[in-house]
Amino acid sequence: MDCRPFDYRAVDHRGWPPRLRLSRRLLVLVLRGLVRLEAGGLEHLPREGPFILAANHLHALDPAIGLLLVPRRTVGVAKDKWSRPPFGWLLAAMGDLVYVGGPRRGAVARCLQVLRSGGVLAILPEGTRSRTGALLRGQPGVALLAARACSPVVPAAAHGQEQAGSCWRRLRRVPVQVRVGPPILIPPGPHDQASLQAYTDQVMRAIAALLPEQYRGVYGDAGAA
Repeated sequence: MDCRPFDYRAVDHRGWPPRLRLSRRLLVLVLRGLVRLEAGGLEHLPREGPFILAANHLHALDPAIGLLLVPRRTVGVAKDKWSRPPFGWLLAAMGDLVYVGGPRRGAVARCLQVLRSGGVLAILPEGTRSRTGALLRGQPGVALLAARACSPVVPAAAHGQEQAGSCWRRLRRVPVQVRVGPPILIPPGPHDQASLQAYTDQVMRAIAALLPEQYRGVYGDAGAA
């Protein structure tokens, strides 16, 4: 899958609430100055209807890049620890969020409500940032939500952003490549924990197949699959 330079000028937020329009314009300005972004497979992002965007997690930039690429309002899923200031203020300015873990209750119900109303949900199935750059095993929540809401999962993979610190110290933009794969349909079930994990692994292998081999981690067999 070929990647081409991302056209920041094509980002359009007309019709969005003023708060989100302003925050996204600022996001574009910041990322345009900090990231040399290339993308491929953006035609796989549905223009209407619900879907889950599932991606790997290498850097704090990941949510911002995802929000930039999806041309629709997107609700992100984040751990409760990021809800506290100042991070919570920044995330709230960027878009809508569902926090999970800790004292949070009803997160699954809120995520399902987003999907059943035709919205887009962004999830990082590994649940935490990979310290090595290689994929960790995915958590079964992504398959659970997809099955219950009858929503497709769109796999996406990004790499290069983990070099941001060293690039910025040299006053260079960090080169990032993003690839998006075809939607994956998960049958509605019922499913037990084993089958949910199996479908999550299917999603993770699709993500791995979009990455160079050294990033595939526990899904290193994705290239052969």
